[in-house]
Amino acid sequence: MSEQSFPSTVTITVTRPVLPGREKPIALVSLDSTAPNGLVIWGSAAMRDLQRELSAIDTSEVEAVVVTGNTKSFGAGANLKEIRAAQLSGTSDEYVGSGHDAFGVLAEMDVPTFSLITGVALGGGMELALHTDYRLSTAGKAPMGLPECHLGFFPGWGGVYLLPHLVGAEAALNVIVTDSMRGKNLNPAKAAEIGLVDAVLDGAPGTDEWETSWQNWVVEALEGKHEPRRTAEDAQTWDAAVEKAAAKAEKAWHGAAPGPVAAIELVGRARTESREANGAAAVEVFKEIVQSEPARASLYAFELVSARSKQAANVPDAPVREIRKAAVIGAGLMAGQLASLLAQGAGIPVVMTDLDDERLEAGVQRTRERFLAQAQKGRMSEEKAQQLGALITGAKSPEDLADADFVIEAVFEEMDVKRQVFAQWEPVIREDAILATNTSSLSITEMGRDLKHPERLVGFHVFNPVEVTPLLEIIAGEKTDDSTLATAFDLAAKMRRIAVRVQDAPSFVVNRVLTRMFDSIGRAVDAGGDPHAVDHALDPMGLPMTPLQLLDFVGPAVLVHITHTMNAAYPDRFTLSPWLDAVADAGLRNTLPPRGETSETYLAEGAQQALERTRQERGVPDRSDDGADGHLLTDVQDALAEEIGHMLDEGVVATARDVDLCMILGANYPFHMGGITPYLDYTGASERVRGQRFDAAQQ
Repeated sequence: MSEQSFPSTVTITVTRPVLPGREKPIALVSLDSTAPNGLVIWGSAAMRDLQRELSAIDTSEVEAVVVTGNTKSFGAGANLKEIRAAQLSGTSDEYVGSGHDAFGVLAEMDVPTFSLITGVALGGGMELALHTDYRLSTAGKAPMGLPECHLGFFPGWGGVYLLPHLVGAEAALNVIVTDSMRGKNLNPAKAAEIGLVDAVLDGAPGTDEWETSWQNWVVEALEGKHEPRRTAEDAQTWDAAVEKAAAKAEKAWHGAAPGPVAAIELVGRARTESREANGAAAVEVFKEIVQSEPARASLYAFELVSARSKQAANVPDAPVREIRKAAVIGAGLMAGQLASLLAQGAGIPVVMTDLDDERLEAGVQRTRERFLAQAQKGRMSEEKAQQLGALITGAKSPEDLADADFVIEAVFEEMDVKRQVFAQWEPVIREDAILATNTSSLSITEMGRDLKHPERLVGFHVFNPVEVTPLLEIIAGEKTDDSTLATAFDLAAKMRRIAVRVQDAPSFVVNRVLTRMFDSIGRAVDAGGDPHAVDHALDPMGLPMTPLQLLDFVGPAVLVHITHTMNAAYPDRFTLSPWLDAVADAGLRNTLPPRGETSETYLAEGAQQALERTRQERGVPDRSDDGADGHLLTDVQDALAEEIGHMLDEGVVATARDVDLCMILGANYPFHMGGITPYLDYTGASERVRGQRFDAAQQ
């Protein structure tokens, strides 16, 4: 890896202004991006430039050193492409060491130091700010945080040492581990609340108000009116926070994500180590962690999601139709969520319809209240909520749908029901309007079999919970035309959803992969396996939920419906579980005790009774070890590798990258698995089953 490969993208300018009422100048270190209106991104070349500029400051001639960013960012993190290159070349220690060398100069200054956080402050940018005595932030919503654990490693430029000494171990670990792994960041107000920043100042960067605000605050600090923060946390409190975080990490990821484990250990050592000693340890640990398979998978996943959030793949080059009005057929929970997404994302009127007028009225009102609830949480103004609510109406007659450009059904997941809906409404709407279905598993081609214009029918599958699940599967039937697909992608982008093109096949991508996993779990339980052992057999994957927790989230009836769909299509690979069928037939909504409730067994009472009954009917004895010896984990790995291989062979998606994106965004599969196929590669499942790796990162 050479400096020519990754030249500096940061400009550093040092000036010596004199603050109001002062006699001696300060050293004002201004950071900017070489790209117009760009973010400040730190690479090793920029680090060397920073170290040189900071070392050249004669502190005997200035009374303070102030570091400021540009109007968009103080620092948006490290150059991930350079980290990826260092990861592959084995030179990660050099890269991480350059940050410690540069930032260390700032930390050792013998005059007060200040950071002016003018915008985004993430990762390395946040760590730079932590090396100064004071941090001042502009108001607004610019994110602050240390997202490195989510990317497969940990804050390697001193964050694991400096943040706990600033805000305490528990608050620091929440930022470094908990928030990071959830993909959450702080806003300036929250950062000030925990003590990460000393003050949130008035004015936007670049304005006279901002200049006056920060200069006055710095002058006050130089006059002794502000003291640098430092935690007063005792050893017992610090150690207890570290132990608590380690226990939470083990419960959540079971060692599958090494970054959080390393971060927690370094925070624990930070209580007694010096900054230099902790930094040296961090460099060595970072080199090991960043070259691990989970870290490689994490960076691949991050780059994949980032790229596809900006530009979807496999979008037809065809005319995009203008969508000026939408209609939602149905007034239930999903219909309301679709209506709110369309109104808020596309900013267009949405008319809802239902066979029951009372149900329709309730659905419209519930949808409008969703906007008001967001306003109450501060996510939008009340005025905006009222405007969006006014876009949602209930149809008084069929003619209210006649001028809709996009009509999507959200009715019961039954083929005959959906075909009847389209048969009823196709004659009413315009011939160039798009018909869409939110089906989670049914054939688009079959659904449109009797339509006069099947070329305008498209699958438009959003996922629950709709507000936070960004994936949208766009499914092409055999006759769906390119203009319909291109328009669906355009609408998805307006709704801020990341869309993946899928060819018509049973259960599409996410549900097909998850159902194949559940097939292995159901088989093990039906064969007499201990439910606790079976449910925790996949713990080494570090998934966000156990299989039975996910089953309860989805709903047993929904899973059983999809399972029957998959069994009809692929009976050799998808079996019907007598236990799960019995759970669904009994109308049970959960297999595990609901939160706050207890049961004499691992399963909820009703699910346990269904299990005992179905085992007795088939003469299956109970076993206590199934899943505990690891064979079920291997079975699941191999089953997923096989199923994804079939999906690629069938052309359900274009590449393995599409499968990974779907699993990350639709099933919340973690970055440390790279979605799914990198995990199947590095555990050997791909080669065991297919004789070759998926190698999605190389596509």
